[in-house]
Amino acid sequence: MVDLVIQTKQPFILKKNRFMRATGLMNDAPGETSKIIDGIEYRKGDTVRLKLGKRRSDAMDILLDNKLATIEIIYIDYDDKVYLAVTINDDPGQDMAREFGRYLFFSPDEVEVIK
Repeated sequence: MVDLVIQTKQPFILKKNRFMRATGLMNDAPGETSKIIDGIEYRKGDTVRLKLGKRRSDAMDILLDNKLATIEIIYIDYDDKVYLAVTINDDPGQDMAREFGRYLFFSPDEVEVIK
């Protein structure tokens, strides 16, 4: 399987170190890098404060409420609903989550942009 992937000319490269990993994948990730919603501009790399519990409130929302996060990418679904993909700033695995594309998704009304 790995040989098949290496032989095909894909836009990513497999590196063999201690761990095998694909590089160059996140640069081609779908989504928007900025979007204006209700007069507020959301951009990739912006810091936001999570304001959870308005529509939903489970244990994860209680733990993440008022945490600072970084917008990694902005997704828009087929119904034009906007999702902000974020990573939590004080998470020790933030760089790994970013590299592997493991984001938490929130709607714009659940975050507050920090200027």
